[in-house]
Amino acid sequence: MPSLSEEDLNRIRGIVGPERLSTGESELDLHSRDESHHPSSRPEVVVWPRSAEEISEILIFANSRRIPVTPWAGGTSLEGNPIPIRGGLVLDMRLMDRILWIRPEDLQVRVEAGLDFVRLNKKLERYGLFFPPDPGAVATIGGMVANDAKGIRAMKYGSTGDHVLQMEVVLPTGEIVELGSRAQRSSSGYDLKRLFIGSEGTLGVITEVTLLLSGLPEEFLAAVVSFSGIEEAAISVAELIQTGLIPAALEFMDEETVALINEFNGLALPERATLFLEFQGSGRAALEEDLQLVEQICAGCGCARLEAGLGREERDRLWEARHLVHDTIRKAFPRSVSIVVDVAVPISHYPEIVVHTKRVLQE
Repeated sequence: MPSLSEEDLNRIRGIVGPERLSTGESELDLHSRDESHHPSSRPEVVVWPRSAEEISEILIFANSRRIPVTPWAGGTSLEGNPIPIRGGLVLDMRLMDRILWIRPEDLQVRVEAGLDFVRLNKKLERYGLFFPPDPGAVATIGGMVANDAKGIRAMKYGSTGDHVLQMEVVLPTGEIVELGSRAQRSSSGYDLKRLFIGSEGTLGVITEVTLLLSGLPEEFLAAVVSFSGIEEAAISVAELIQTGLIPAALEFMDEETVALINEFNGLALPERATLFLEFQGSGRAALEEDLQLVEQICAGCGCARLEAGLGREERDRLWEARHLVHDTIRKAFPRSVSIVVDVAVPISHYPEIVVHTKRVLQE
């Protein structure tokens, strides 16, 4: 791959202006890595575009010079997605962070790709709406779409891609295309937007997205359930799902992780294999029925302790430990790196893979 010459840099400055281009050491270093264990790789230049038209011009020029281009925004990936492994040019999308319109009556919003989902949800609260996917970091919408991010609410609400109606994309040739439509269901031709959902930035640069929203739940119920062993906890997960219960979130933590959470954060959870559950609904009666079924199933699987609470504050209190996991592990093992692996198995095999994974780690 050719190195960028001063002439190349001047050509790019002519597109975005000198104030939105950097070859400074600190910026190159910042954009050389994410939060994963993968080795860093520095770009030659970082550019902050403000529009699809600017990105189009940049890609046309980069394509003509065979300059690698890597989209970058939150830098929160745990799998190396935004690392510019071939050097070249990084497109930092964070200046493209506007909410373009909100149509509450249609449960839809149009945003630029550099907007993070936390800011979006704060804005949507006043309308009684929210964007459900929550990958656990302050991820941007463009990055979430490019990775089809899921997160803790995926069991009930699905992945990011399930909420994408429409998107604007700049292709490597510089062509700006609009994919999808505002219709929630369509059978009129190929669903081309699906090619870009989960494509990890390899097919083009996502610049705008129209999202389908959900109404904010009126009631929350959370539960933290401790078990005598990891196999019992894993079996209860399979049985909970097989009964048809649809928790908004369901997470598992082994006893060693719970012990670290307690040690580094001053909590006092029972140091056992633990499930964290969240249910959402329009009324407390239905949620209490769900809780009764949870208690029944978990009791049959060796539940040692169950604590539950109604309301948003109780949900936040009971789920505090789950949100501390990533940072706690980094504190506990400062000289080590975290390897994050997503595993998909039939629910009937979930207990088996949990036990097998634990055995491999112990060996």
